[in-house]
Amino acid sequence: MKLTYVYVAIVVLLAVALVVWRAKVVQWARDGMVFAGEVRSEIEKVTWPDKLQLRNATFVILGFVVLVAIVIGALDVVLQWILVTLPGRVG
Repeated sequence: MKLTYVYVAIVVLLAVALVVWRAKVVQWARDGMVFAGEVRSEIEKVTWPDKLQLRNATFVILGFVVLVAIVIGALDVVLQWILVTLPGRVG
C-alpha cells in the first residue's frame, strides 16, 4: 500500500515538472519570435552601400592590408638583421 502512494507521488511530481517545463519552452519560443521580429525590423532600417561606395571601401581595405604587409615585412627584415646577422658578426 505504501508503495502505491510513492508511485502516485512520483507521477504527480513528473506531471508538475512537465507542466512547468512546457511553460518555459512556450516562453522561450515566444521570446525567440519577438527577437526574430526585432531583428527583421532592424534589418529593414539598414542602408546598404551602392556599388561605387562598396568598390571604394574595398580599395581602402586592400590598400590598408598592403600597407600593413609592408610594415610587417620591414619589421621582419630589421629584426632578422638585429637578432641573426648582427650577433654573427660580433662573435
